[in-house]
Amino acid sequence: MKKFFRNLFGAARSAQIEVMYFGRPSEFLMMTSERIEISDDIGTLGKMLDALRQRGNVWAYELDQQYLCCTINRKAAQWSDTLRAGDEVGIFSSKSSFAAIQEH
Repeated sequence: MKKFFRNLFGAARSAQIEVMYFGRPSEFLMMTSERIEISDDIGTLGKMLDALRQRGNVWAYELDQQYLCCTINRKAAQWSDTLRAGDEVGIFSSKSSFAAIQEH
């Protein structure tokens, strides 16, 4: 019975995930973490990253999937992995922070 009420009332709350930025993404996006509302159109890690890239040029550049490594709940993740309420997503980059000096 407890599980029934937990599921019933849990469904009424908004579905959020915690996104944490490490290393270069944290430095260049000037963020360490944020809470993101997830919905049907943002159901996978890849779709969430696409939505973040739409924030602008710096976001698109720093979140280029070619250089990203991501985790979901501290386990290596693939772009097709499904996101669920309460998940913690870690975003890392294989690009060095020093690469920005050479790029400009």
